[in-house]
Amino acid sequence: MNRREIHISEPSAIPAVIEVLRSSNPRVMLQMPTVQTLIAPSTQAGVQALNSTKNRLPSKNYGSAIGSVSQFHALGDPEHLPSEFKNAESLSLLEGAFIRLKVADPQDNSTAIRGGTHQGLLLPRGPHRTLLSELEEALRSLAEPGLFAGKTYSAPLCTSANLSGDPLGSITDESRAQEFFHSQEIPLWIRCDTATGEAGSYPILAFDGNYCSIERDGPGRREIQARLPASIRFSRE
Repeated sequence: MNRREIHISEPSAIPAVIEVLRSSNPRVMLQMPTVQTLIAPSTQAGVQALNSTKNRLPSKNYGSAIGSVSQFHALGDPEHLPSEFKNAESLSLLEGAFIRLKVADPQDNSTAIRGGTHQGLLLPRGPHRTLLSELEEALRSLAEPGLFAGKTYSAPLCTSANLSGDPLGSITDESRAQEFFHSQEIPLWIRCDTATGEAGSYPILAFDGNYCSIERDGPGRREIQARLPASIRFSRE
């Protein structure tokens, strides 16, 4: 398979990503507005592809990149969802962040679940959400419920595009992105226009009932926090 770079606006982008993620080398470098990421199917083959690319220990966990908000919302344990988020569409308030929810018992762990929780990145509506929605549907037949405590979920796994433990952190500049893409021999790179303003990995907000903790700061976190209902209590600033 030839290695390619395609802009996310091109009609060939979605079919190309589906082709790669259903192949024997299922990993794609996906540029997001503030950071370079890697995506792979939510399967053991996808996990192995990411671990190999990042030189990552197999005990680490991966989040997902949300296509269908309703499917991600259905993963959440209803007893631990904030009262304001009982409806899936209410999660739109968290666009631009990783949302960490309780999805299983605290003793449940897998490559996608840590201590009963899973986190998914919810991007604003636009070309990335369109691509991710198409991927989620196209990969549904590959879903492995064992990764999600018995639940069927097919949003692609998502992680930063850099070697594990890289002291330079997430990749936000062109030269490092080019070097990583070529050195790791990634089959496909989906490009996009870089956002103006702060760059870096997206913030992580973890919810348990109406309590929220900020597990990682990142671009746009203050704006996201400011639009949340007053009923959400922040346990750590």
